[in-house]
Amino acid sequence: MKNENSTPRRRVAVVGAGISGPLLSLCLVRLGFEVDLYEAHVRRAQDVGSFLNLAPNGRAVLERLGLADRVLEQGTAASSIGFANHKGREIGRNPERTTNIMRGELSGALREVAVDAGAKLHTAKRLVALEETADGSWRTGFEDGTHTEADIVLGCDGVHSTTRRLLLPDAPRAAYTGVVGSGGRSEIDAAELPLDGRFHMVFGLRGFFGYQVVSPGVVWWFENHQETRERSFAELAEVDDAQWVALLAERHRPDPAVIRRVLTASTGPVGRWPVYEVPPLDTWHRGSAAVLGDAAHAVAPHLGAGAALGMEDAYELAVALHRHPTAPQAFTAFEESRRDRVAAMAKQARQTGAVMTPDRWITRAVRDLMLPMALRQGVRKGTEAYAYRPSPWPARRP
Repeated sequence: MKNENSTPRRRVAVVGAGISGPLLSLCLVRLGFEVDLYEAHVRRAQDVGSFLNLAPNGRAVLERLGLADRVLEQGTAASSIGFANHKGREIGRNPERTTNIMRGELSGALREVAVDAGAKLHTAKRLVALEETADGSWRTGFEDGTHTEADIVLGCDGVHSTTRRLLLPDAPRAAYTGVVGSGGRSEIDAAELPLDGRFHMVFGLRGFFGYQVVSPGVVWWFENHQETRERSFAELAEVDDAQWVALLAERHRPDPAVIRRVLTASTGPVGRWPVYEVPPLDTWHRGSAAVLGDAAHAVAPHLGAGAALGMEDAYELAVALHRHPTAPQAFTAFEESRRDRVAAMAKQARQTGAVMTPDRWITRAVRDLMLPMALRQGVRKGTEAYAYRPSPWPARRP
C-alpha cells in the first residue's frame, strides 16, 4: 500500500499489540510513518482472551478505514440488547447493533492488516526502559536485553501500562473497582435455546449476567459481581473452572433459570479477571511520547466501551499526528479533543456499574424500583455515545 503523504518518514514505536496498538500502527503506516509494533507476549493473539461486545462507535472506525468486513469476519452481530430484571421480565431494549467477537480474533485480524500495510511486528518484546535523548527522540529497552530508537513512542499497553509508569511516573496507577468479571462458552441444544440475534442482559440479585447464542448450540456469556477484597489474576486462576462455574450458578440461583442453564453447560476454559479503571491523568504525554486507550483512561467495562474508545483514540491520534508539525502539538490537540468524551464515558460506566452489581440489599431494592427509568436514560446516553463519527481521513498530499 502506498503512503498517503510525502512528508519525511518519522520512526514510531507502538508498545502493545492488543487492539488499539495494531489499529494505530495501520493508520500511521497509511499516513507515511515508519512503524514498529512491540508485543510482550509470544502466543497468537487469537489464543488470548474472552469475547467483547464491540459497540457501533468501534465499527465506525473500521468502516472509515474500509476494514469492517475483514476485521469483524469472525464476529456475530447482535440486532439489539435486551435487559431483564432478576425475575426475567424485560424492562428495556437498546436497538443499537453491536458485534460480539473474541478479543483475540479481533486483535489478530488487526495485527494482520497492520503488517500487510507495512508495520513491523515484534513479539516477546516486554518494555522495561524508556529514555528521552538529547534530541527529543527515545531509546527503548526490552526485557531480552535489546534496545531500539524512535522519534515517537506510543503506549497502547493497557490498564497496567508499563509505558505510562516509565513515561509519567507520577501518574496514578490502575484502581480496583470492586468488581470481578468472568466469561466463557457454553453448548446448549438449539431447540432449547434458539438463535435469536439478540444480546441478553440480566440484572440479577447478586450479579450481572449477559449472553448471546452466537450460532446454533453455541452460547457466549459473561458475568460481573461485587468482591470487596481484590484478588489478583493469578489468585483467581487458581480456582478450578468447574468450581468457578458452580459458584456462579449458586450466586445466580434466585435469578432466571436460563442463567444457571448456560453456566452449567459451560465448556472449555473460563476467563476471569479483577476489573480496574485508570483515574484521570493530568496529561497523557511527555515530549514526543504518549499513552492512549486503556493506558491513558481505562474505564470500567460496564458499557462495553473500552475497546471502542481505544479504537477511537488510535484513529484520532494518527490523524492529529498527520495534521500537526510536531508530536507534542499533536498530542495536546488530541487530548483536548478527547478529554470530555472520555470523562463522560467513564462517569456513565461507573453509574451503570453501580446499577449492575450492587452489594447491599437496600441498594438492590432502590435499583429494582428505579431501574426502568435509569435504563431508559442509560439507553439514551448509550445511543449518544455510540453516535461518534471519526474525523475525516486526511486527503492524499501531492
